[in-house]
Amino acid sequence: MKKLIMGVVKHYWWYKIEPYYVSCSRFNGGNCDIVAFTKDLSRYTRDKLKEYHIHCVEIPDHYEKEGPIDYRYGLYIEMLKKKGGDYDQVLFCDTRDVFFQDAMFKEDAAEEYLGAAVESGRICDDDWNSRWMRERFGEEAYEELKERQVLCAGTIWGSTEVISSFCRKMLEVLADPQYNYIDINDQTSWQYMIYKGMVPEKGKVAYSTLKYGRVATIGNDGDYSVEGDKLKTPAGGVNIPALVHQWDRHKDLYPFVAKEFREKNPKIRWERYKDYLSLKDIALSSYHDGHLLNMFIATAKYMLAKKPKGERLWK
Repeated sequence: MKKLIMGVVKHYWWYKIEPYYVSCSRFNGGNCDIVAFTKDLSRYTRDKLKEYHIHCVEIPDHYEKEGPIDYRYGLYIEMLKKKGGDYDQVLFCDTRDVFFQDAMFKEDAAEEYLGAAVESGRICDDDWNSRWMRERFGEEAYEELKERQVLCAGTIWGSTEVISSFCRKMLEVLADPQYNYIDINDQTSWQYMIYKGMVPEKGKVAYSTLKYGRVATIGNDGDYSVEGDKLKTPAGGVNIPALVHQWDRHKDLYPFVAKEFREKNPKIRWERYKDYLSLKDIALSSYHDGHLLNMFIATAKYMLAKKPKGERLWK
């Protein structure tokens, strides 16, 4: 059966998401449908997504009452209700700081499972995850779970029925008034749900570690090495993860990613600048393209341009 990969692309410009979609299309285009839930994108970015055969689904306006980190689970459920029967496995993940090195799913699922990416440290060793757990679930929950490894909510995958059930449960937990609302709800909720046995309702948890897993989250300590055209984990190890997450926290990886997953010798295209969504985007793109003078012209074009409305590209 085919597989499904989903992610949210809201207020991103092409340079931000280029490594993700170039690599995702290259390694997963043969056996996966790749879906981008889109909002507030430039016409240039939309054209590039279509060029790489990405199915774009406009985010309905009624979702805008909440932040995309929370409401993406509702989008995933809607898609799975509509098309879930076409797939046996699903991945949803962040789009800004991910690239692929291999096919995420090489074979059909042999059993029901929920995939979880294990970070390198414990909850108590990370200031952010410690604070989030305390603020959302309280000191008692923190003391119970603080020795557990951090699990990353930026990449979640599994068999389709289990993923559907998980997304429904996540929305229940996110909306449950007994838990405190914080800015980053899903990261700590994901860990709480796994370690408290709330999910999966059936099947098993398949943990992906740096040493053995198909998904590597390298943000905490950068435990990796680059050999030729592949990133390996841990440093000096032999594991070549199919998906690498949080690469953009490591400046030494920028040349590697540019070489492998970006257009070679990019040229200035004015249609690319005229409908950018912020002056910061224009400045950064001009800098990365090596055309600093064009930043001033692009700024003027940005100020005068009409912003395109969203499209529904995948019926």
